[in-house]
Amino acid sequence: MRRPAQGRGAPLAAPLLALLLAACAAGWPGHGAPAASQADAAPPAVQPAASRQGQGQTQAPGATPAPDRTQLPWSRTPVPLLAIGEVETGQASGGAWWRLGTPRGVVVAWRPAGYHPREAGVVVYLHGYFTTVDQAVADHRLFEQFQRSGKSALFIAPEAPAWNGEDSVWPDLAALVGEVCRRTGLTPPRGPLVVAAHSGGFRTTLLWLGDERLEEILLLDGLYRGEEQLRGWLEAPSQVARRLVLVSDETRDRAESLAAATPGAVSLPRVPPLRQGLEGAARSARLVAIRSQHPHMAIVERGEVLPVLLRATRLAPVR
Repeated sequence: MRRPAQGRGAPLAAPLLALLLAACAAGWPGHGAPAASQADAAPPAVQPAASRQGQGQTQAPGATPAPDRTQLPWSRTPVPLLAIGEVETGQASGGAWWRLGTPRGVVVAWRPAGYHPREAGVVVYLHGYFTTVDQAVADHRLFEQFQRSGKSALFIAPEAPAWNGEDSVWPDLAALVGEVCRRTGLTPPRGPLVVAAHSGGFRTTLLWLGDERLEEILLLDGLYRGEEQLRGWLEAPSQVARRLVLVSDETRDRAESLAAATPGAVSLPRVPPLRQGLEGAARSARLVAIRSQHPHMAIVERGEVLPVLLRATRLAPVR
């Protein structure tokens, strides 16, 4: 994502820049200022630095571990520093984007052409460990993936925990959506609210289960724990028909066990191509478990999974 030549707000005083952590010497924002301390446990344990496997084996019950930064960041993509209160805007993948500097780190938003707030919904994407939101947007070509979904939504990608033991950055989903709409001047969309989370992004997702508007969760190899919470969310009385889609590689055993314990769940042997999409009962089942033919990081890096899942949501199509 290149820095635009226009559309930026006036930079704030230099001391405020210190509140944004840098992931590399080029001055990229890091995880952002963390939220007020949360009791959410770290995801399952970190593996050795040489391994990309598993963003989690459980910590000891009741433990409050310090962030473990022995694993080097996977991304080396540099991005420009953004001060709190600063805004950058631009065009990409046939839509408009905003990059917002907030006290809780950078938040990126994208809106497709043909977007209408009365029928549009909201998609919040949570990145996994060992990266920042800016790096996920660039490395995983998120705008392109959002565009390929063909859905009319305000797509939001906030900062999320990047290490074991790090507090969740946005514990309140409504506050996140409200902040984006306020800062961009967009009318809050009235359509479905969907959360897509990769890997360690599941930790923030579990904090958001109490939001009444949350209608669909797309968990991209992130079921390291929380099965009982997710089952409770699916079964609780709600004004919306809730739906959970699990794509699994490292988390396959947990995903398939949860599907086996959920009446009416549908299991698929692989993620179908975009031209085919989810078919039949997989489009309406409240729980869909899909074995991924892609490894853990390729699920988001190759861009062949998220558009398929988003296309099967109840979000309205772009006109």
